[in-house]
Amino acid sequence: MLIERYITSEIVRPFAAGLAILAAVFIAFSAAVKLSDAASGEIAGRVVAQLIFLNTLIAMEVLVPTTLFLAILFAIGRLYRDSEMAALSAAGVSEASILRAVGKLALLCAMAVALLSLFARPWAYAHTYALEQQSISRFDLSNIRAGTFTDVGNGGYVLYAREVDVIADEMRGVFVQVEREQRSQVISAERARIHGVDEEGSRAVEFFDGHAYLLDRGGSRDVDMRFNSFLIRLPEEERISKFRRKAVDTGTLRGSDQPKDIAEYQWRLTTPLATLLLALLAVPLSRASPRQSRSSIFAIAMAAYLLVFFASGAVRNALENGDIPPFPGLLLAYLPPVALLALLMLTPRLQRRRWQKIYNNEQEAR
Repeated sequence: MLIERYITSEIVRPFAAGLAILAAVFIAFSAAVKLSDAASGEIAGRVVAQLIFLNTLIAMEVLVPTTLFLAILFAIGRLYRDSEMAALSAAGVSEASILRAVGKLALLCAMAVALLSLFARPWAYAHTYALEQQSISRFDLSNIRAGTFTDVGNGGYVLYAREVDVIADEMRGVFVQVEREQRSQVISAERARIHGVDEEGSRAVEFFDGHAYLLDRGGSRDVDMRFNSFLIRLPEEERISKFRRKAVDTGTLRGSDQPKDIAEYQWRLTTPLATLLLALLAVPLSRASPRQSRSSIFAIAMAAYLLVFFASGAVRNALENGDIPPFPGLLLAYLPPVALLALLMLTPRLQRRRWQKIYNNEQEAR
């Protein structure tokens, strides 16, 4: 149908442009974070580009429905603002026809989101964790920059080296601070060497010719120790072989009876439903008279958008905690948006019936 193709083309243009802009913004933000981590030595610089790509792929399951929702608001809202919707209505094109055209496009986007959520998302998470673990496991002198403070491990270790000699495989003028619950440990040494990762996934740093201090925050029980050689074992790193729910394939989650696994599985299944619902909601939320303020319409539309995601997040948390049964599970989150869509679609019809009844009563009175 010509009208449906016209409506679709009006939506696709802002959708493509908006998705490109949002993706570019997300990539820029992710690049800033990852480059900062690489500069501090937390991850290897060679994996930054791969991590940015994987994070962007993960974010697409949210960026696509969000962009589609905004594109429909923009496109249909423009038709109302330029009185094109009034002309279409006069030509016999109903809002149901507009909803049908939008629904076809939304269905395609929902299918794309389903592929992202069911397959691409766990794949991207698995590769992200693998790259991060590989970067941590290969933590060596090449990750440490002389004259800068570097976070080491996950236990609050901060390391500083005046010189880094990669050829001699050692650091010189080394300072390490470790924060504990009641004490701070400070180590100052002439030289230090990082040992390789052991079978348990942890590593150690050996210090030579220095002092170790234990500083008591609550009293005066400080300890000063002189050493020739001192070995500290850094906290065990999380390994990629560890069970990570977001990286588990969908088929494995389907057979689990754990509440958190069920919540993750249902989240992946219902993300396409959220895409479709948001797109359909955007049509009646775009209604406006030519002179009506767009800010009020946009505010109401954003409230509906937040309703969908906040409701799904709240129900997901309840499902993870075992507060609600697996069925209906996350489907409960989509009852309010479905009810809102039905109400918005029925409102004009009810108003027409009301005005028709008033008109008939006036005619009978005459």
